[in-house]
Amino acid sequence: MNREQDRPVEVRIHDGFVSVTLADGRIISNPLTWHPWLEQATPSQQVHVELHALSVDWPDLDEGLDIQGMLSGIPSAPPVKS
Repeated sequence: MNREQDRPVEVRIHDGFVSVTLADGRIISNPLTWHPWLEQATPSQQVHVELHALSVDWPDLDEGLDIQGMLSGIPSAPPVKS
C-alpha cells in the first residue's frame, strides 16, 4: 500500500454507494448496505467527514472506513449486540 497514493481526498455518497477519491485519482466504492451505520445516517451526518492519511471518519457517527479495507472489499463488521 502506497500511503501517499492511497490518501483519500474526497468522499461522495450517491446512488447507494460510498465513493472515495484517492490522491492518485482512483475512485473506490462500496455499497452503502455494507456500512449500515452510514446508510442509516442523516444527510448532515453523512457529509460531515474527516479525511485522514489512511481512513475517512464520520465524527458525528463515531465510525469510519479504512482505505485498505475498502480496497480489499471488506464490509463493516456488524454491530455488537449487548
